[in-house]
Amino acid sequence: MLRRLRAVVFILVLGPILLAPSGRPATLGGEIRYTGPESGPVVVQAYSLRVTAEGSVWRLTKADVLGGREAARTASLPGRGEYRFLDLENGYYSLVAFMDLDGDGALDFDPPEPLGWYAAELGGWIDSVDLSGGGDRRADIVLRKPRRFPADDRRAEHGALRWLKGLPVLQVHGTAEERGFAHGYLVGEQIIDFFEFYVLEDSWRSARRYEAEFAPFLESHFDYSPEYLAEADAVVRGMEASGIDMTVPWLGREFRRVDLLAINAYIERRATQPSAAAGGGCSQFAFWGQATEGSDVGGGLIAGRNMDGEVDLRKVTVTHFLLFAVDPSEPGRRRWVSAMWPGFVGTISGINEEGLYSMENAGGTGPGPVVDGLTPCSWVQRFILENAGKESTPESIGEMIDRFRSAGGGAFGAGSIILWAVPYEGQPVPAFVSEGDRFGTAIRLPTDVAPASPCDIMATNHHLVYGVDPDRAGLYFGKEPSFSSQWRYETGMNTVEAWTRQRKPLGTTEMRWLLESVAHGTTEYSVIFRANEMSVDVAVDDLAADLWDAPYQRWVSYEFEELFAGGG
Repeated sequence: MLRRLRAVVFILVLGPILLAPSGRPATLGGEIRYTGPESGPVVVQAYSLRVTAEGSVWRLTKADVLGGREAARTASLPGRGEYRFLDLENGYYSLVAFMDLDGDGALDFDPPEPLGWYAAELGGWIDSVDLSGGGDRRADIVLRKPRRFPADDRRAEHGALRWLKGLPVLQVHGTAEERGFAHGYLVGEQIIDFFEFYVLEDSWRSARRYEAEFAPFLESHFDYSPEYLAEADAVVRGMEASGIDMTVPWLGREFRRVDLLAINAYIERRATQPSAAAGGGCSQFAFWGQATEGSDVGGGLIAGRNMDGEVDLRKVTVTHFLLFAVDPSEPGRRRWVSAMWPGFVGTISGINEEGLYSMENAGGTGPGPVVDGLTPCSWVQRFILENAGKESTPESIGEMIDRFRSAGGGAFGAGSIILWAVPYEGQPVPAFVSEGDRFGTAIRLPTDVAPASPCDIMATNHHLVYGVDPDRAGLYFGKEPSFSSQWRYETGMNTVEAWTRQRKPLGTTEMRWLLESVAHGTTEYSVIFRANEMSVDVAVDDLAADLWDAPYQRWVSYEFEELFAGGG
């Protein structure tokens, strides 16, 4: 028995050694290209990728690049041109490169340095290079750089681009077409940047797929209002009139209306698929009445949101963050403020002059097919902001939402969870949540689910009444919410319930604390709105080469009217 055991041990120990293949040396090289005016040293980083036991390759993530993961090899070049890594260990690699304009050896976004990576197709995400069998592979990299807003204020006949307290504000007034023209004229280059670097590269991760799938979908599956299209066309005309280069390099053509529609309907990418899962990672809260008595809000209503998930590796959603102050001249329309990006005719983060607050979190959809007759969520919210006011109730907002029903019966093609709120003046329900998709909508009231208080409500990224079976707790449409959405809701809910038991007055300080507590490294901006006072606080992530932590950054406060001052 002992001899037999020794023989087994001998085979187990020596067997793998005898069978192990001998790896061939691996070489990886290519060309770094850049067509911009800047010149300087270039840093090329080769990241070794993990491979699972099943043979799957773990792709490089944004957190790897910005979170400090060390590259396996780094090459420093005097400028653009050829690079080469010799004698690499066999395996899978991804490549990231940047032009080190300040010479510090690190990627910087303030000002932005030309950045690129190896992608298998135009507008693609970081791909892997297979060197598992050794050999010599080539991987070219094109560096790109977004264009910042001009440092000085600019004006057009019906608008102005101004810097107020360190943030850019686009003030537009007049008819839809007049406002659209001014919009395109003043920020045309930044519209193209947002389209290329967020919509194409970060959201679709393929210029080819965008042209083959989303552009035709936008033309065939939506029911656009004439006013919406007129304003969109005017934006494009304004861009052309400004004299900018309208070329979209990754598409090999000029920017056109369908691309502006894609910006405004970026969340409807999920509407191209049946039964789309929830995306994003946004969180929202609102408090009023007894909950805010004794705080700086003084019994009024306060609402806050983290905008999560729109986090491209170039930080364009930070550098191109834009406040809109919109003053429509059409009779009966309310003025409104939006926190979005260049190119947005609509909004998913807005407030109007009467204190109506409307901000969206991504939600999932119920089972069913792709449908026609869609309307972008951003246009639904903009329409309601222009045409409703502080008298809004769950019933009145529900009726307005139903005006935009698609062929499937619901107004929200991608699945949306929207917090609506108005100044608190003693009414029973000053804040509520609409939960809906392309098949239907339900209104959630403050006492429907925990934290079941008549003076607060919150939302993350899963439905709590729409598509929910009371006998199957924790599921909606039979699906379990994402872990992220659940922990953010639980964190906020438990904190709010504890504060309520302790009778803690809830104001701006507590709202900021809550937004920090549910942030998870993907928050590009945060907003707090004191509805009764008509004042708003905004925090935008900084330009450090790290993850997105907006609620921990500097908060800037504005009075609503301040955002319109000096706009012409």
